[in-house]
Amino acid sequence: MAITKFLVTSVESGKTATVDFGSTILNASVAVQGYSVSFGANVDHHVKALKVNTSISSITGSAVTVGATCTMEDNSSNKANGTVNVLVVAVCD
Repeated sequence: MAITKFLVTSVESGKTATVDFGSTILNASVAVQGYSVSFGANVDHHVKALKVNTSISSITGSAVTVGATCTMEDNSSNKANGTVNVLVVAVCD
């Protein structure tokens, strides 16, 4: 009988993280649960663009590897990278 499991991991922008569900994964999906990005304290910027996403890089046995990006840019082309909290949902055997 299949069981659905949920795990959360934190991924720095442009990197990956692997979560292990402890049993064979039949299917998986990811969602952005939250994110954090900043130009720094006491700094005033007019944000031009904010992009946050996550995706599955691979599913192998009981492990899911996820990637994420979190970038922000202002009108002066200043850029900042952040961290994404990724919710991983897996249907396990």
